[in-house]
Amino acid sequence: MNNILIIGAHYDDAELGCGGTAAKLAAEGKNVYKLTLTDNVTRFSQMNIQVFYETSVRESAKACQVLGVHEITDFKPVECCHLFYNTEIMQRVEDIIFRYQIDTVFMHYIDDVNQDHIAASKICVTAARHCENIFFYQSNLYILPNPFAPTIFVDISDYAEKKREALCQYTGDHNRFNALFETNLDRNKVWGYANKVGYAEGFIAQKYLFK
Repeated sequence: MNNILIIGAHYDDAELGCGGTAAKLAAEGKNVYKLTLTDNVTRFSQMNIQVFYETSVRESAKACQVLGVHEITDFKPVECCHLFYNTEIMQRVEDIIFRYQIDTVFMHYIDDVNQDHIAASKICVTAARHCENIFFYQSNLYILPNPFAPTIFVDISDYAEKKREALCQYTGDHNRFNALFETNLDRNKVWGYANKVGYAEGFIAQKYLFK
């Protein structure tokens, strides 16, 4: 793993799913990139949730700086909740993969229940088909019909605070019900306990080339 791309449907998905792993790989001298596919604009009046594009962009830049990650900013995002698989957007993602010589991609779990997450995963599975390593992560803690059951874990004990700091760059309703960020880190602690370390992030591999 030398050139790693983390792809999220929304601006905080990468940090939620693999922020600690991103910080760890970046600290090891790897080239770690972040790509966001939608503008993140959310107006969910039924749950009193509102998120804006401009603040998301600013806060994402701060989070990437905390993690030591390079953010890809020349990708025109799709309107939030209107992300669907199509050849045009798949090829735009594919172009980025070839441009940055990406060998490893982290993406949304294919059996998520958030529409943007599902679409992002379908797009990325095809776009990353020539990469050596493809890993699925889960960002939001939905109860899924096909549960997210990771079998590959990364020890992020030394980077859990970096992950927390990166997530804290996001304000307002990014942190759903003022609980999403810490609940996510609590799960990292559970996975850490299961692996006899402090904190761990979990992934499912579609493919992994061991060299």
